[in-house]
Amino acid sequence: MSLAATFGGRRAWAWALPLALVVANLAWLLALGSGGRVRQAELDRRLQRAQSERRDAVDRLAERERLWIAAAENRDRVERLDRESFASERARFTDTVRELKDLAARAGLDPGSISYPSEALEEFGLSRRSFVFAVDGSYNALRTFLHLVELSPSFLVVEQIDVGDGRGGLAVRLRLSTLFGTAAAPAGSGGGR
Repeated sequence: MSLAATFGGRRAWAWALPLALVVANLAWLLALGSGGRVRQAELDRRLQRAQSERRDAVDRLAERERLWIAAAENRDRVERLDRESFASERARFTDTVRELKDLAARAGLDPGSISYPSEALEEFGLSRRSFVFAVDGSYNALRTFLHLVELSPSFLVVEQIDVGDGRGGLAVRLRLSTLFGTAAAPAGSGGGR
């Protein structure tokens, strides 16, 4: 063996250990880097899931708040309906008849005579009073009247409409009704609050 080969062989071994350490460090850094990227990707996924869950929770909370507000408004409306619309007959009957005649007149109809049959709804603590009358008029006048009844703040229900040929237009027989609270509502019925 020559001196250069021996010296070159020792030199190669002298550099082999530091080179192996550098390669090992590079491998460790690459593994650590990819492990860090994997960990970062996992943390990003967890963050996205947490943000999504937070958005869902905020949406659910907003929906529940809307439902809470709607429920409170409905309770207020039911109480107002009980107080105003289902008031006793004595308190509302004359006003309801006057309003019904006014709506008919505004539509160009003259109800003439009105009958007022009544029916007790004892299980609900209410009574139903009907308003039955006949009018002659045009189709447009009838539509206008029904539209005005629909827009009325009073609780009026159109129960029956009979239409036939009349003098100069339609002969219409209408049956509308409303509910009144009775003085003695059964316990637990909700009608006598």
